[in-house]
Amino acid sequence: MAIFYPSIEKIQEFKVKPTIGEMTLLNFLKNVLDDSFEVYFTPFLNGDRPDVLIMRKDYGVMIIEVKDWNLHNFKLDNRKNGYTFLMDL
Repeated sequence: MAIFYPSIEKIQEFKVKPTIGEMTLLNFLKNVLDDSFEVYFTPFLNGDRPDVLIMRKDYGVMIIEVKDWNLHNFKLDNRKNGYTFLMDL
């Protein structure tokens, strides 16, 4: 299991709770990654606070921003031979 900073138990106790998408991602990472990975939740990174940062020594860093968009609010529209997502208002 990956090493989490802070631990998943502490993340669930935050005053501002993680979104469903963020918790789903964290649980997935917990089940899939081994202990050679470090996972940081909302780290301070040069003035920004991405949702998740994954690091592995000698490999690299992955920065993830989770979007909990409801895809039912979007539809595909074929314009100028391209597809765009339009939100229904």
